[in-house]
Amino acid sequence: MADIENRVEKLKTKVSELELRTDRVITKLDMFIEESRAARERQDADIREIRQDMREMQARIDAKFDNMDAKIDGMGKHVRNMSIVTIIGIAAMVVAVFLK
Repeated sequence: MADIENRVEKLKTKVSELELRTDRVITKLDMFIEESRAARERQDADIREIRQDMREMQARIDAKFDNMDAKIDGMGKHVRNMSIVTIIGIAAMVVAVFLK
């Protein structure tokens, strides 16, 4: 009977040790999961920040292109005006030559 009681005590001790180990593993697993969540949240925040920066850069680029388009349109008007003035000048010279 004492032999059975010793075995039962050993089994209880082993079960207690296994419970402690299991608790430690569960605690470590919980810590790992929490760290993973925190890392994921940091990555998500970084990605949101990068996307916002990209939107801001795109807005600045769009504004610069709009400004360039306006300048090109203005230059086109100047070229057209210079062409008209040149044609009028040549016509005036032709008229001046024929009137002499």
